[in-house]
Amino acid sequence: MSAETYKAWKAGSPTGVNRGRLALPVCARDGTVIAYCGRALTDQQQPALIFPNGVTPGEHIFGADRVKEGELILVRDPLDVLKAYDNGIENVVSFLTEGISSAQLQYLSALMDEAHIESLTLF
Repeated sequence: MSAETYKAWKAGSPTGVNRGRLALPVCARDGTVIAYCGRALTDQQQPALIFPNGVTPGEHIFGADRVKEGELILVRDPLDVLKAYDNGIENVVSFLTEGISSAQLQYLSALMDEAHIESLTLF
């Protein structure tokens, strides 16, 4: 991915990684960075995402602060959100958990209503 993508998404620490992980912002709906989670850079690192104390991953949707009217794409991994952006595709979000709870679906539904999303595509 390009340095411009990392900068646009406020991803990375000054060195781009934190203990071998890419720092990704966890944002409120208004774009305020609440914290940074660490995304593993290799398959050997588990879990794939780690969060600081006090951050509940199920309460956030990665990319929700950037959602605009139109079609929304839901992907499995926050890195896929960045890759899509790097390729000129916006309106892509990801949950920050392995499974999806009913509360997360309610949050996604409210987000879609608020942003006037016409359709949701899963990748």
